[in-house]
Amino acid sequence: MAIPDSVTRWREFVAERVVEPEQLTNKQVLSLSPDEKNEYDDQRFAWIGADTVLETKDLARIDRHLRIIQARVSARSATAQRAFAISGRAGLGKSTTALTLGKRHERQRRKVLGNGVEVTPVVYAVVPPGATPKMLMRAFATWLGMQIPQRFDAPTITDQVVHVMAHQETSLVILDEVHNLRTSRSVGAEAASQLKVFTERVDAAFVYCGIDLLSSDLFTGDIGKQIRARTKMYGLVPYSIGSATDRDEWVELVLGMESLLPLTSHPEGSLEDEAAYLYHRTGGSIGSLRGLLGDAAIDAIMTGKERIDRSVLDEIILDEEAARQAARGTAPASGRKRVRRAR
Repeated sequence: MAIPDSVTRWREFVAERVVEPEQLTNKQVLSLSPDEKNEYDDQRFAWIGADTVLETKDLARIDRHLRIIQARVSARSATAQRAFAISGRAGLGKSTTALTLGKRHERQRRKVLGNGVEVTPVVYAVVPPGATPKMLMRAFATWLGMQIPQRFDAPTITDQVVHVMAHQETSLVILDEVHNLRTSRSVGAEAASQLKVFTERVDAAFVYCGIDLLSSDLFTGDIGKQIRARTKMYGLVPYSIGSATDRDEWVELVLGMESLLPLTSHPEGSLEDEAAYLYHRTGGSIGSLRGLLGDAAIDAIMTGKERIDRSVLDEIILDEEAARQAARGTAPASGRKRVRRAR
């Protein structure tokens, strides 16, 4: 589904339960009628494109540190709250990770508060390019479904948003694309100052997501010093195959994604032999790997091949970022080069 750009879409995102399709044999698929085959393929396409998230090392670590920050927030200290930032280049899963943890937090809070209670445990907003203080706070208000008159200034909108969040028992705020806060410009600096004031008034943990945040405007200069002082940063980096441990982690990721592919004739574990190839094609990006294997699986279903091998993978066009990363490396063009796992 699309990015949850409103509280209504967010609740749909949280409630969504994608059902894994039944694993049929190739013989069973061949026995299906054309309509049954189309229905089964649609179920498989939906599963491949669903927000299924693997329990990666990064997800586990971020979850752990976010829980520590949430525990501090629950103490309701009068001092400035700490925030958590997820940084990295495009395609490494920053937003996916934050949304996954947001979904988990919402489900956990609703178990405590009750599904019938009108609450909004999680608020998710995106920083618009060239954000002014008013634009930033209006992004929160719009997401919450609030009707804000155009004449309201940023402090007034902030008052309204803080009131609604307190009433709705919001305890986690995810702010995406924070690299759009250009503090080198006056309006961006004012927006960052407004964000700082806002975080001090809300009893919630804040999670920032953005591209290369340590070198972004938001974390530099005088304002940046104050934000850095109260923000824990987790940098997502591409996977590596430079050491035995790195190779094991990459192979585990490949095999984990392979296990999610609903193909009828794909030998389990066969992609381990292609781990080096997959690494050089994707530059170690989890998002690019997911896209490559997902597209290859769809192609294998549509052509009736029902398995993924090098010939299928070679035909898949990757996202441009992954293609550029691969061009900088030495992707094996043919033959097999296996990433051996430490035993």
